[in-house]
Amino acid sequence: MTAFAIGLFLAAAGVPLRAAQGDVASPPPPFTIEPPAGWSLAPLSGDNPSLLLLLKGPEKSSFVLARINPVSLENRAAVRTFLSNVVYGISARTHLKFKAAANVETASYANGVTATCLRADLDDKPRMTLAVMEVDGAYLLGTLVSAVPETLLPSILGSLKGTGTPVAGAAAVAESVDGQLRFNLPPGLRARALTSRERQMGFVGAFEGSGAELLVLKLADDGTLVKDRPEIVKATVLAAPGVEPKTLTSVQYLMTSAGPDFIYASARVADAAGEGAFLAGYMPWAYWGYSILAKGGKAPELAKAMLGSLSLGPSAVPKLVAASPRLPVARRLAVLSPWTSTLVLILLLAAVLWFWWRNHGS
Repeated sequence: MTAFAIGLFLAAAGVPLRAAQGDVASPPPPFTIEPPAGWSLAPLSGDNPSLLLLLKGPEKSSFVLARINPVSLENRAAVRTFLSNVVYGISARTHLKFKAAANVETASYANGVTATCLRADLDDKPRMTLAVMEVDGAYLLGTLVSAVPETLLPSILGSLKGTGTPVAGAAAVAESVDGQLRFNLPPGLRARALTSRERQMGFVGAFEGSGAELLVLKLADDGTLVKDRPEIVKATVLAAPGVEPKTLTSVQYLMTSAGPDFIYASARVADAAGEGAFLAGYMPWAYWGYSILAKGGKAPELAKAMLGSLSLGPSAVPKLVAASPRLPVARRLAVLSPWTSTLVLILLLAAVLWFWWRNHGS
């Protein structure tokens, strides 16, 4: 497996790589490196600004370092879920059966770097190690493929030298009112206060800016089966006034940096500007979940950016979040259950109509 191939697989696997926003250039790497003996720098290929470093080493070893959205490094369960999802995505797209270790390990080096690592075996032999770390405010994911990853990784990570310059333009942080979710807001987006009506309906977060608005609705005790969630997401989009049904996307998957899955679909909206869009999504969280509703020309991009940089809020229980059910994104969508799905659809329809009325009324 070549280093460039690893970079492609990381992007294809749904890893929330940190890309530049709009026309803003991606910031320079927050480190310098003198490759260890036996290693050499390889040219960066492709057009993904998140890929920062490619190294080629002995015996076809390779190392890739990519900028990612913030991860809750203090939450070992969330980090393990995140890294395990990366291993799963790489395995699925390489058709190589990597098996992740049961636990993550933390290692610190003399250069000040502290990394949380997850080993992965291939044919019962150690062949890959993933490491996530924070360097001068930037979050990085390193992927080493080698016959002896545990031996080679310390020399690579120990060679990184931070520039000492914190990443400029750090994102604003906002939390849901229930204290479960913490968002790193993308540029141009800001949190706003919930109205009394929104609180009564169960909304726990509201954000606006950059020509879009996004609401977070808490769904508790609705009894809906996990297998029904993808169809409910699509039905929620189609329930929004003005949506053009033929533009409905397939249900997409995003790996949140907090661990739980996020699925979403969107469609164009017929409006005067001709650039409207509506997005609906769902994320399981412990034994409940959250519905995401977003409207505006940049709604899909902003929703993905927010969920991609999600971390645990002060009230979240790491073990419960790590046990969140997985969504059936790779299986055929099931037929909706007639009772529980109808109940949640009624709730979401009311939320969508309120969201729409508020936008048109303001």
